Amino acid sequence: MDSAGVECVPAILSHLVPLFIIPSCYPPILNALLPWSGSASPMWLSVRSRRIESYLLLASALLAVLLQIIYLIRVVPTIVLSDHINNANQNVLFSQQNHGIFESSSASAPNILLAGIAYSDDTISDVAIKYLIQAACDHQIKSHILISKRNEKASMNKKVYMMTQHMYVPLAQGGTRRQPNCASLIKIKTAPDQMQLINATRIRMTETGEIQSLQKDYHGYTEKAPNSPLDGLNRIAKIKRVREHQRQQVKHGEALKMKNLKEFVVGVIDLDMFDYPALSKVINISETYMLHSLNNKGATRYTTICSNGLQRSRYWEPFPQRNYYDTFATLLLPNTWPVLESNRVVPRGELERENVTMAKISQQELLNWFLREGSKGNDVYVPVPVRSCFGGLTLYRADAWLHPRCRYDTYDKRVDVYRGKKEQHTCEHIVFHECLRREYKEVSIAVQPDMVTLWHLV
Repeated sequence: MDSAGVECVPAILSHLVPLFIIPSCYPPILNALLPWSGSASPMWLSVRSRRIESYLLLASALLAVLLQIIYLIRVVPTIVLSDHINNANQNVLFSQQNHGIFESSSASAPNILLAGIAYSDDTISDVAIKYLIQAACDHQIKSHILISKRNEKASMNKKVYMMTQHMYVPLAQGGTRRQPNCASLIKIKTAPDQMQLINATRIRMTETGEIQSLQKDYHGYTEKAPNSPLDGLNRIAKIKRVREHQRQQVKHGEALKMKNLKEFVVGVIDLDMFDYPALSKVINISETYMLHSLNNKGATRYTTICSNGLQRSRYWEPFPQRNYYDTFATLLLPNTWPVLESNRVVPRGELERENVTMAKISQQELLNWFLREGSKGNDVYVPVPVRSCFGGLTLYRADAWLHPRCRYDTYDKRVDVYRGKKEQHTCEHIVFHECLRREYKEVSIAVQPDMVTLWHLV
């Protein structure tokens, strides 16, 4: 192989730059592989050998095409990522206002409490801890955290202590460090074991007559019946019981200090997210659309506003995009459930007043729909009314979240139609929101398109 061929070896070995985009590589490579190719072919070369030469040339061309495909999949997406990661509105998805962990402000917040649950200390993201610390130290926002499985060696309590010091205590110069008082606004508690939670749910269901309805609907079965809050093994049933236990704790704790529940907001938050909306956005949404005394701008009032929870498409996809994620908790008006047909117990179109066309749209199309419906131009977005939603962070006016006749662990056969085929349970947020729709005339639910969270999907 001549010098030109030697220069082409790194490009070949890299498997990233296809051969056919370096035309000068062809002659020396072919000469090295087929010394008789071209006009220099010997007279004694048989017709059969020339046919073999043609096959080798064809194989090399196919190899070049294959390398080009690899190039497109592995290299091009990283080059054009910024052009394709936006689904509809780049300003919404990349706005610095959305990245709350980089915000620094000393502005005080309205009466807001963040309520989050987690399976264990290990499942809580560092981003979530920073978010709670920033909420406490920059805005005096309290948090109520409930964790089921504790890891004392790496507990959230220790992480909050260390990270608060790191973020808010100046470097000591011969003196001692002190813990900022704001860390005390983050209350971290351990959830009861599942047996205790089941017993508490059973007592509530007995008091309301739900246990009798469950036994009647499923011929005496209570624990293993579909959608039963008493199921000891089902993942969603466990979440329902823990969320309701937290709601009861807040009701009999922090809520006792709330003089007017319509002037307080409770933010129900998942703690395993990759990103959260800026706290300034959360405060602004609360003031503009939810709190009675501050809602003086003529805006529509809502009792419940969900974040626009996004997922990033998987890393190996050629053109990564962000999609609306939390379809399992989402019901569009009047009664459309945009969940895949394969995960529905009740097929599309069989829900009362369901829009089949909307039920079939993809998660990317659903994100674009929310952005279009909420856009008022000039990067201004208003809430989009829905029947149910969550998104990883949902703001409730306290009088709605603490409604005495609604619970996460309630049983109501009417919500069985929203059961997922895999879990055989209805999302706890739909259960709660459907109860509010029946029991609370003031309830109004919406998704805020530019209050964005990012789910942990890789």
